[in-house]
Amino acid sequence: MRDLARYRANPLQHGVAWLLEAQDHAANGRPNDALDALETALAAGCRYRREWLEGNKSLASLVDSARFRDIVARADARYAEAAAAARPKLMFAMPDEPPDAFGYPLLLVLHGNNSNASETAPYWSSMADAGWVVAVPQSSEVGMTPDTYVWNDRERTASELLTHLEKVKHSTQIDVGRIVLAGFSMGATQAIALPLAGKIKVRGIFPIAAWLPHVREFTRLIEDGAGRMLRSYIVVGDQDQSADGARALYELFSAHGMRTQLDVREGLDHDYPPDIHATLVRALEFLTAP
Repeated sequence: MRDLARYRANPLQHGVAWLLEAQDHAANGRPNDALDALETALAAGCRYRREWLEGNKSLASLVDSARFRDIVARADARYAEAAAAARPKLMFAMPDEPPDAFGYPLLLVLHGNNSNASETAPYWSSMADAGWVVAVPQSSEVGMTPDTYVWNDRERTASELLTHLEKVKHSTQIDVGRIVLAGFSMGATQAIALPLAGKIKVRGIFPIAAWLPHVREFTRLIEDGAGRMLRSYIVVGDQDQSADGARALYELFSAHGMRTQLDVREGLDHDYPPDIHATLVRALEFLTAP
């Protein structure tokens, strides 16, 4: 499985990898191997909400197993404990030079699901050398693997993001006319959704490898008049399973007269482009041009 190999390669994705492995074993009639995979995940500190396991159709063959019920109970208890302890966090990088008369431009970046701010910040922080304040919030909604977090709850995401934004504004001088909301994977999806839903006001959005199985929600919002002044720079690999969704989003934005650009990378799967710094420069110039 291509996805399983990718998740195994990233220590922060091991909780996802073991779940995929359990699903594969269960689907192929190997229930004991499936349960062993989940036990391995728990031994490594992973945690799963009850519904992630009991509501998983690929694990349906395990639901009558007493061992499975015990695993679910322990996984859910560990998730609840981690969730109770989690708090929103914020990392940000400041330029060395003073701001211009309007303040610093702000690049606000959402990490992907089952990731964190520390893993994400290095991809973006070089823009501090170009005069941007780079702020990378970390969700308080915990993921499957220890030290990972997700952005699944949009209202919670919006609330945390607005709190972080106010902190940044109070910490330094920000040009509110040059705020770009960016993100990777599910963070990118939320970066698209929040401005269109009117949860946050920004100049532009910069999604990389957004999770886009469809664009129906965004179609309704755009047709109702959302985002008319919003600019977007969309990056996706042609091997990403959401490549078609990214193209559909670009076509939707273009059809409604929005200023947008699509950057499709040949041979790239669900990942950052290798020339990320050059991509950042190009995208932010497009998003903040007069």
